[in-house]
Amino acid sequence: MTGNHQATGSSGLGPGQGFATASGRIGRVEALLGAGGQGEVYSVWLDGQLLALKWYHPHYVAIDTMLRARLERSVRRGAPTGDFLWPLDLVDIPGSASFGYVMPLRSSEFVSIRDLIAPPPRRLDLPIHKRTAICLHLARSFLELHASGFCYQDLNFGNIFLEPATGRVLICDNDNVNIDGADASVYGTRKFMAPEVVRRETLPNSRTDLFSMSVLFFYVLFAWHPLDGRREAETNVLDAAAELRLYGADPLFIFDPANNANGPVAGLHDPIVARWNSLPQAMRDLFTRAFTIGLTDPSSRVLETEWREALVAMRDASFSCPACGFEQVCDVRRRGPGQSQTALAPNNRCMACDTVLDQPACLLIGDCVVALTVGVVLAAEILDGAAGAGKVAQVEAHPTKPDRLGLRNLTQSAWQVTLADGATYTVDPGQVVRILDGAGIAFGEFTGRICGGATLVASASQ
Repeated sequence: MTGNHQATGSSGLGPGQGFATASGRIGRVEALLGAGGQGEVYSVWLDGQLLALKWYHPHYVAIDTMLRARLERSVRRGAPTGDFLWPLDLVDIPGSASFGYVMPLRSSEFVSIRDLIAPPPRRLDLPIHKRTAICLHLARSFLELHASGFCYQDLNFGNIFLEPATGRVLICDNDNVNIDGADASVYGTRKFMAPEVVRRETLPNSRTDLFSMSVLFFYVLFAWHPLDGRREAETNVLDAAAELRLYGADPLFIFDPANNANGPVAGLHDPIVARWNSLPQAMRDLFTRAFTIGLTDPSSRVLETEWREALVAMRDASFSCPACGFEQVCDVRRRGPGQSQTALAPNNRCMACDTVLDQPACLLIGDCVVALTVGVVLAAEILDGAAGAGKVAQVEAHPTKPDRLGLRNLTQSAWQVTLADGATYTVDPGQVVRILDGAGIAFGEFTGRICGGATLVASASQ
């Protein structure tokens, strides 16, 4: 409960109310931003900076007896990454039966991640590369949180916000964060809970966080819950007993390869099936593991590093069907036994409308694929794995021959290019190399190879 919400009335703090932080800084309340079951959120001025203050209801403080200790620990530890709206300092007001904490203020560019599944016209329709970027941000942030010995406990739609233009995320409600293995203050949100938490066999921990994160990734990419198949569709009333059965007592993945009892229903789940078939095999394998063996064996759940590797590999590998706009994602494959790798879409027809596809040329760098369509930017991360490390290249069309595409060098170093016939030449910073099938490009210590579009479509059925 943070950020820019409409005021709903308040019996708490008022505009102009002064306060002091635990570190001795003096602040002033500006306006009420929102209210909920735990407390209220205000905009405040502190040291000349506009921040947010979460002020708890006295009855909530009385119930959650470990709240202050958790927040003090979080303040001492500091935010794992900049994606967390992390507690900065505690706030007390003399004579009050409550307390609060200040944190960064969410800007208006960020919207709820729930908008990805909202009904039209409110639904946020983002391309695959931005959905993948959202998952990458989350994987990195939760890796840092868990590596510090903490767990989040209650990952769900209500505490994740995203910036549609970039795919950047903000994670709020960090007063739930606790030491991994300590008594939890919450069980979580039912459809995001690990089955063992739904069954009340354990409290939230880092392994249940991994399950919740996998559910969230499935929602981001599919706008659907991974356990909602035929069984959920045939459930007349989704009451507590039905939710216990579907998500706790007898959960079953919609794409379980060994059991189709909860498989997709024709006419209802067609978009989910199309998206599943369009993803690289590595991503499907991770989801399958997360929601088959991962349902019963917490030690087998997919780690953040595994998600990150697969997400980086597919982030820039999508291209759109010219007829319906549905995005297909290229995958790394071998042309045949003993032959070199290539990049292919799952089929040479659109998964959604069956239109014959003219697949673009692709750049292969290890297991990563970049679909070379006009405007695509090659991030340095795809070379060295370092987030936010800048841009390497951009795909551009020839100014007078739009069917000819080139790759502009956006770095400060020259590239070495080797054509399919063995000829070599140098591409200096700012220059453009034409995208030709079979050309190899040495980006310093990293090397990529271009696979031409026509060749790829012809070999898709092999």
